[in-house]
Amino acid sequence: MSDVYPTCNLLMIEDNPADVRLMIEAIREAGLDEMTTTRYAYDGDEAFSLLESGYSMSEPFSMILLDLNMPKVNGKELLARIKGDTRFATIPVFIMTNSDYKYDMIDCYNLRADAYIQKPTDFKRLIDFFISVRRSLEINHRLSVFQIEKRYDEMRVAV
Repeated sequence: MSDVYPTCNLLMIEDNPADVRLMIEAIREAGLDEMTTTRYAYDGDEAFSLLESGYSMSEPFSMILLDLNMPKVNGKELLARIKGDTRFATIPVFIMTNSDYKYDMIDCYNLRADAYIQKPTDFKRLIDFFISVRRSLEINHRLSVFQIEKRYDEMRVAV
């Protein structure tokens, strides 16, 4: 089995440049940058345009990190729009926010968010989060390769 992983397209939607810089550094520290191509959007309109262009160019996003409090279109509105669009509904959306308001979390899960994470104030915890994302992607890749190899073996035996 190969340890070469396909590049995943990650969309980070965050309006705070300082938070973007911290997440970029944490992604790098976690080794996730070797497996992902990360695009950034600073508001919901820009994010949806990136989703549409990725889809039309056959380079869909594999994961979305979404802040709630943004200008123009807020995170909940964008989440509803993403999950309501059949082209994007299956993309995992991780809400990353400073909000500890329980109704924000409930609203996001009702809108089908895949995870709700309060932004860690400790940089080490942010790195740990991205390490867990990297491990999840590695496991998914290994399972995919295993399924392909198993199917190939079944086909070879059938012939």
